[in-house]
Amino acid sequence: MTDELLKELEGLVGSDNFEADMEEIMSRLQAEGAGFEIVKDLLGIMERHPLDDFGMPGAMVHFIEGFYPKYVPLLADSLKRSPAMQTVWMLNRCINGVENKEEYINILKSISENEAVDKMIRDSAREFYEFHTGQ
Repeated sequence: MTDELLKELEGLVGSDNFEADMEEIMSRLQAEGAGFEIVKDLLGIMERHPLDDFGMPGAMVHFIEGFYPKYVPLLADSLKRSPAMQTVWMLNRCINGVENKEEYINILKSISENEAVDKMIRDSAREFYEFHTGQ
């Protein structure tokens, strides 16, 4: 059932009622006992929809952030694979609380310099990088 709900969730990305539908599906996933094991799947949905709005922060991010700091390495891996607006924003939220800030700040720099990444995502990463480094 979890896989079906994740597919349903991804199918709704970008729809007019996405935020409300996302909240309902995330509630159903939690009621089924879904936990940390689906974080990578949720990040994968964001990777496949890099410019879509998942809320600020939205039900998916609230769920993922409930596993702080355990999820941060998964987030870093996701950003290295396929950065998205949402995941760049999530990394920015994490940086102040993590021990190895430099590693994560360097991920922002790498994204901001990667011409293969959408310009909006690069610009967002650059803004966060400049904020954290004062450059």
